[in-house]
Amino acid sequence: MNPVLLNICIAVVCTALSFAVRALIAVFRTKDYFDKHVREAEALGFAERKVHIREGLKLNVAEGPAGGVPLLLIPGQGCVWQEYGKALPSLIGTYHVLVVDMHGHGRSTWNPDDYTAVRIADDMATLIEQTFGGPVVIAGHSSGGLVAALIAVQRPELVRGVLFEDCPFFSTEPDRVEKTYVYVDGFQNVLTFLAQDQERDWLCWYMPRSYWRRWFGPLWKVLARSVIRQRRANPDRLPIVRWVGVGINRIWGTMGQPYDPRFTVGFTNDAWFRGFDQAETLRAISCPTMFVKATTRHDRQGTLLAALSDEDLARVESLLPENRTVHVRSPHDVHFARTKEYAAAMIELAETVEGAQSSSAPQIEGGGSR
Repeated sequence: MNPVLLNICIAVVCTALSFAVRALIAVFRTKDYFDKHVREAEALGFAERKVHIREGLKLNVAEGPAGGVPLLLIPGQGCVWQEYGKALPSLIGTYHVLVVDMHGHGRSTWNPDDYTAVRIADDMATLIEQTFGGPVVIAGHSSGGLVAALIAVQRPELVRGVLFEDCPFFSTEPDRVEKTYVYVDGFQNVLTFLAQDQERDWLCWYMPRSYWRRWFGPLWKVLARSVIRQRRANPDRLPIVRWVGVGINRIWGTMGQPYDPRFTVGFTNDAWFRGFDQAETLRAISCPTMFVKATTRHDRQGTLLAALSDEDLARVESLLPENRTVHVRSPHDVHFARTKEYAAAMIELAETVEGAQSSSAPQIEGGGSR
């Protein structure tokens, strides 16, 4: 056989074998990759319930075992409390965890009149008072972190510390948002979805129009068909395409949670930010903070494929009076993709706020053992 042809055949066989091995590994790792973590959290004592906040609003929460620093977890846009299932076991003991479905998400009330940062922050403060009756640490993912910042300023007596998990400060303001991934992939598709009345399932509408179709080419059509077919068969279960791995499944996994797409409209017309000056809010925070920053990337068109740019982060750092930043090589959902690093940051923040409380406690002269 011609040596060149032989080398080509060997290369083809090796490539095929490599793909087959990767696919087999993906099949193993994606089996029940999401729900198993939720079941584990529930087995450890996390129980779901609804809390009446005010007339017309009930917030769905899951609360873990008592003991440790009180903690409120606020998921990002489009996410529900179960998104934290993988991280919750690592937080038990250090924290007494309460994780909430934000307005318009999961089993919380869906009412577009409530979809503003200021209103959500006020309701979350009421949730803290009703559940803990005292100050807490707040960890907010993405837009959940924007809400956390507002609570820390509006109700400082209720907040001991804040962890900002890859929060889009400044990048989603009107003059910037159109050059972000969240706008291209999410906001535009939500607006077209709400403007039509033929497809009622948001995920089924999203899949053929996803930003990622340009990266995957013809393969995306295969993935989209599989996801849509599973969604039609069982709308209450996240579709899984096992041979492509967890990371790719997370694209539609984070889009497939119970979520009111009308929540997004406020980000396209700036209504969500009404009464919320991000710079002034950050400057006014007085408690210890930690910012967990995921990887920053741009595509060839200059679209920001991250929650915020490195320049945005530098601005955030210049405004926060007592902050530590942790950089993690991770996609946006650090709590899921890099759970160990996320849990380590959370535990460090607990030690910081506990230390701050000890140092501010009145000193008693004398003493001795009893």
